[in-house]
Amino acid sequence: MTTPAAADPTPTTGHRAAGGMRALTLATVFAAASGYLVMLVAGRALGPADYPLFATYWGAFFALGGVANGLMQEATRAVRSARLSSTPDAAGMTAAGRVTPVPAPGPGSRVRLLPAGLVLGLVLAAVVMVSAPVWPALGLPTFSGIGVAVMAFGILGFSMQAATAGALSGTERWGLYAVLLTVDAALRLVVAGVAWWFGDAGLGFALATVAGAFTWALMIALSPVTREALARALDVGRRRFWRNTASAMLASAGTAVLVVGFPVFVTATVRESDPAPLVGAVILAITLTRAPLLVPLTSFQSAIIVYFVQRRDLGPRALAGPLGLVTAVGMVGAGAAWLVGPWLIRVLFGAEFELPGAVLAALTAASVGTAALMVTGNAALAFDRHLLYNVGWWVAVLAALILLVSVPGPLDVRSAIALLAGPGIGVVVHIVGLAASARPEPGPA
Repeated sequence: MTTPAAADPTPTTGHRAAGGMRALTLATVFAAASGYLVMLVAGRALGPADYPLFATYWGAFFALGGVANGLMQEATRAVRSARLSSTPDAAGMTAAGRVTPVPAPGPGSRVRLLPAGLVLGLVLAAVVMVSAPVWPALGLPTFSGIGVAVMAFGILGFSMQAATAGALSGTERWGLYAVLLTVDAALRLVVAGVAWWFGDAGLGFALATVAGAFTWALMIALSPVTREALARALDVGRRRFWRNTASAMLASAGTAVLVVGFPVFVTATVRESDPAPLVGAVILAITLTRAPLLVPLTSFQSAIIVYFVQRRDLGPRALAGPLGLVTAVGMVGAGAAWLVGPWLIRVLFGAEFELPGAVLAALTAASVGTAALMVTGNAALAFDRHLLYNVGWWVAVLAALILLVSVPGPLDVRSAIALLAGPGIGVVVHIVGLAASARPEPGPA
C-alpha cells in the first residue's frame, strides 16, 4: 500500500525550504572559515618545513573521506528519486510519468543506510591499516602507529556520517544537514586549538583532522527526524544500490585526489630542485586558493545533485547556469588573489609562506577546472550516468598527474597547469557524454 503524498510533507516548499538553504549557506561559510583557521593554527605551529606533514595527513584522510562520499551521493540520489517517483502531482501522475508509484524493493533487498555506512567504514578502515607500511613513501613517517589507528577510526566515523548526510539531503532536510556541517567543523577547530595551546604538533593535529567525523552519532541521538530520514525507502534494491555506490565511490576517489588529496601527490612528486620551504608554501597556497570555490561546492554537493535530478528533462542545458557561476566566482577570486594574496599570507602565516601574486592568481584560476568538473560530475550522477561520471573524473586525474610529473619548471607552475588542464579535459568528457545521451530516441508506438 502506498503512502499518500500528503503524509510526507516536502521540505522544499515555502519558508522551510528558504530557511533550510539559508542555514546551509551559513553552515558552509562557517565550515570554510573554520577550515582556514585550522590551517592558520597548523601553519603557525609547524612552519613551512613541517607544514607539508600535516597537510599530507589532512589530505590523505579527506581523500579517503571523499571516497566514502560516494555513499552520500548515491543515498541522496536514491532517496530523492524514490520520493519523486512515489509522490503524485495534482493530475495523479508521478515524476517518472506513471500513474502509480514505483514499487518499493522487496523485503529481502531493502537497504538500510546506517548499516551500509558501517560496512563501508569497516572496509575503508581496514584499507588504512593494511596500507600503513607504504605511508613513509607518501611523507607520513611521523604518524605511523597511533596516527594510522586515529585515521582508521576516523574514516569509520566519516562513512557513517556520509550515510546520515545522504539521508538528510535526499529528504531535503537542509536545516539538519547544516547542523551536521556546523558541528563537524566546530569540533575540528576546537581540537586544533587545544593542540596548539598544549604545543602538541603531532598527535593533536591528527586528532583534529578526524574530530568531526562522529557528529552523526549526536544527530541520531538527539534528532528523531534524522532517524526517520535514515529509515526512508530507496528507489533501488540492495544489489543495484551497492553497484551504484561502488561506481560513485570510484568517481569520488578521483574527486578526492583532485580536491583534497592533491597535496599527497605534490609531496610524492617533489623534485630535488624544489626547495623544502617552496613545497610547504605551494601546498598551503593550493589549499587556500581552492577553498573559496571547492568548500562551498563540496558542502552543497547533495543540493546540486537534487538540482539536476529535478531538471533531467533539460539535459546538458541545465549545466549552463552552474558552470557560468563557478567560472565567474573563480575569475573574481583570481583577481583578488593577485592583488591581496601575498600580503594576506605574509600577515597570517608569515613571510616564509609568501608566494608572488601571479602564482596565487594562477592557482585560484586553476580551481575553476576542478569546480566545473564537480558540477558536470554531479549532473552525470543525477542523470544516472554513473559510468560517464567515473570516466570523466579518472581522465581528469590521470591527465593532472601526468602533467604534474612531466611539465618542466618549478613546482608552483607544474601544479597550476596540472590543476587547470587536467580537470578541464574531464569536463569536456562529461559534457560530450551528456550531450550524446540526451539525443532523442524513438519512443514506443
